[in-house]
Amino acid sequence: MFNAPLFKASFKKTSKLMLGITAIVIFYLLATAGMYDPSGESDLVSSLPEALRDAFGMELGPQTMEGFLATGFYGVSFLLFMIIFSLIVANQLLVNLVDRGSMAYLLTTPVARKKVAGTQAGVIILNLFLIVAATTLLGLAGISGVVPDADLNISVFLQINIVAFCLLFFISGYAFFFSAAFNETKFAMTASVGLTMLFYVFNVFANSAGNAEWLKYLTVFSTFQPLEIVKGNTNVFLVSFSLGVAGLMLFLAGIRRFSRRDLPL
Repeated sequence: MFNAPLFKASFKKTSKLMLGITAIVIFYLLATAGMYDPSGESDLVSSLPEALRDAFGMELGPQTMEGFLATGFYGVSFLLFMIIFSLIVANQLLVNLVDRGSMAYLLTTPVARKKVAGTQAGVIILNLFLIVAATTLLGLAGISGVVPDADLNISVFLQINIVAFCLLFFISGYAFFFSAAFNETKFAMTASVGLTMLFYVFNVFANSAGNAEWLKYLTVFSTFQPLEIVKGNTNVFLVSFSLGVAGLMLFLAGIRRFSRRDLPL
């Protein structure tokens, strides 16, 4: 389920956006790290209203660099940029080609639909991996430069990024499935954005309203709680494995759906 020329062309097509998002994410990571105050006296998160912190899951945590980044960066900024990237790329690489008519020319070549879809899925996954890997590695190098006495717990930092990647892998999986299931970009994007927003709203209510805590079982965002990882309350292997398997099933379902349905070619 792989075609090298198509993979190269598709990766080149997404590379500018990937590099742009990578630069933005790393900038925000280092900017957030630069605001870290070990004493907590100038902690921007603690200065926010409690209701607002609860709604966005920005619970006050340990006064450590990883605790500060968990609430100030990974909980909101990182997810926002990466979700936008995931949804755009998933739709750009499949349904957008059908919508614009480019898929008709592509399928006139001796490349099976399954290979086309599998190749595009591979491009999405590689893009996500490279962004998260760059964020992790350059973050480790940059944080020590921005805050020499940060004393970052590398193991915890790595665990946060692993779970973040698996969450984005799952989100990209259902965005890819919708991209494979629809003929028009507007419908696929609406489904992807709509489901993501529904998950996010459920997560906000689960965090802010005591009698709505049960909603955490209806949102995938409850699986990514960076501060709980910092506190050691998350089974990182189980969460990562579950998200990984679910994401893989969605990608495979998308490939199967695209290879078997009627296309307006």
